[in-house]
Amino acid sequence: MKQTTPMPQISALEIILNEAQRKALVAVLRARPDLTLANLQDCFGGRYGDTLRTITVRELIETDMHVELPVVSGPAIDRAILAYAMRSNGEAYDALVLDAVASAGGGAVSASYLRVRVGGPRWKLQGSLRRLVEAGLVARNGVTSSTRYRPTAPVTN
Repeated sequence: MKQTTPMPQISALEIILNEAQRKALVAVLRARPDLTLANLQDCFGGRYGDTLRTITVRELIETDMHVELPVVSGPAIDRAILAYAMRSNGEAYDALVLDAVASAGGGAVSASYLRVRVGGPRWKLQGSLRRLVEAGLVARNGVTSSTRYRPTAPVTN
């Protein structure tokens, strides 16, 4: 009688962890619409390369994602606006920052609140806020981490 090598047992926990890792990678890829395929290919040799190589475009588009996001005050974050803002600069970026300040309903917001909504490096947001304050469109109160920004004109929605 011929002996066969037993198949290694995959535990239910391993299956769950592998699926969670796969969904997490899909979520990360969806959150980075600016990522090119060339950049992604550079990741194939890394820790998650084996899983990345098996993710399909269909999964990126259709996977039902139930990711709990941290509680953030204010309106929901619009990923399309965030992606556009990250590619924008100058007056176009300033307009997006002003919209994000105004979206708080006239209340004062922090720079971190704005960065979540318009993205980009810290210096880019700081420059935009400085220009908006100088133009009289945004008021600045406070110093360092307690600095808050609010629109100077009434908010109309």
